[in-house]
Amino acid sequence: MGGDAVNGDPLRRLEAEHREALAALLRLELAALALEAGAPPEPHLQTVREVLAILTTAVRAHNESEEAALFPVLADQAPSAVFVDEHRELRALEQRLGHELDEPRSVRAIAATALAIVELLRAHITREDEVLFPMARALLGPEGLAAVARQLDR
Repeated sequence: MGGDAVNGDPLRRLEAEHREALAALLRLELAALALEAGAPPEPHLQTVREVLAILTTAVRAHNESEEAALFPVLADQAPSAVFVDEHRELRALEQRLGHELDEPRSVRAIAATALAIVELLRAHITREDEVLFPMARALLGPEGLAAVARQLDR
């Protein structure tokens, strides 16, 4: 991440991670829609498992980085509490999806939970990219962004 810090904008790293998450969400959405349509479940369930692994590792680490590095620096200057709430909601949906995959009773239930994750996380990422990050850049300036970069590098 040092390159982003040198360029003065550590939020670029978070935006790049958002693009990776969006690609995973597209895979999840397509698998869920195939399950809803009655396609043979196993290849699509495998995709759901793979994306859930990404959500519970890379995306969770990303969210924890935001909570540890960005939100405290912003403090009360930006509405970060709603994003923390959505991170919690996402973790609950991930847990539910994991349980549904462990004890598959209904591929439709799996599809519904997967689509709920897609909807929540896409909207969340859009608000961060289009509202929160531009606001953070304006509010924090170079010194504040440098503080975020230091926290992200920990």
